Amino acid sequence: MRTPNIFRRWWDRQNERNAIKNDLIAFSKDCLLAVGRHVPDARRPRVRGVWYGDPTHSRIVWTDGAGRKWRWPLFILFSVCQKRPDERDLIIEKSLRNLLSPPPVSQWREPEFRTAEQVAQRLLALIAVVWRADEREDVAVEGIAWAEQNDVIALLSPAEALYLGQAQRPAHQDLVNFSWRAEAIVPLAWALGGMPELPPSCQRADIWAIPLVQVAKAAPADFVANACLRSLDEVADEEHRLQDEHWHVHDAQLRGRPTPAHLDAGVVTERRYALSWMVGYGESWDDVPVNT
Repeated sequence: MRTPNIFRRWWDRQNERNAIKNDLIAFSKDCLLAVGRHVPDARRPRVRGVWYGDPTHSRIVWTDGAGRKWRWPLFILFSVCQKRPDERDLIIEKSLRNLLSPPPVSQWREPEFRTAEQVAQRLLALIAVVWRADEREDVAVEGIAWAEQNDVIALLSPAEALYLGQAQRPAHQDLVNFSWRAEAIVPLAWALGGMPELPPSCQRADIWAIPLVQVAKAAPADFVANACLRSLDEVADEEHRLQDEHWHVHDAQLRGRPTPAHLDAGVVTERRYALSWMVGYGESWDDVPVNT
């Protein structure tokens, strides 16, 4: 009795893969046209990895007039354009321009680790954000009052300030999104010595059960004044580990496969975000790059 269902699932997966393949072929043709416009001296521009093999390795290759070989990866760009179809042409053009003319090395900035004070202040801001997302409105309002009484409002990012400053209860999706910031608190608490190691990346944390979080709630000013970070090497190692886990999550999503059993996509994303911020990525909390 189960054979037809198994065959149906197999057939559906084949149809889905064929649809993605056909869309990717059409997308690659648009990219080839862009190469023709921007690289007039391109010799034999051609697509690789689209018709056969692993589509995540799809690319356009060519040789310019000076004999230099170029390789333009397509799959992640294709995925971005699927999510933003109205901006497809603009995204293709921008990607190719960045490939042909990357920013000068002099414009690159070496990331600087955030200080213990900055990490402690960020933890306080996230406590307020997550507190506001409590499903019980009376409890959520207490979080706003706590933030105002302890000058935590001044520590919020622009996006967080807009969220906390709403006169009415925020929209449901905003509450869900900001409630996930609880997982960003975990690596901050770990880095400040609040736990011996990070919990497994498939395990969601109860931040209110972390003693350091309760210390921060009880006396925010003292908490910041006494903050002390783990060694920078330890933090950097964890950031590299979470970055690797994030790659596995993203790779599974791109291939239409289940997330690895030992990982929770939301947990990994939030913890990686906080760790990348701590090691210095992003000008501010709201714009931390988490590329994989």
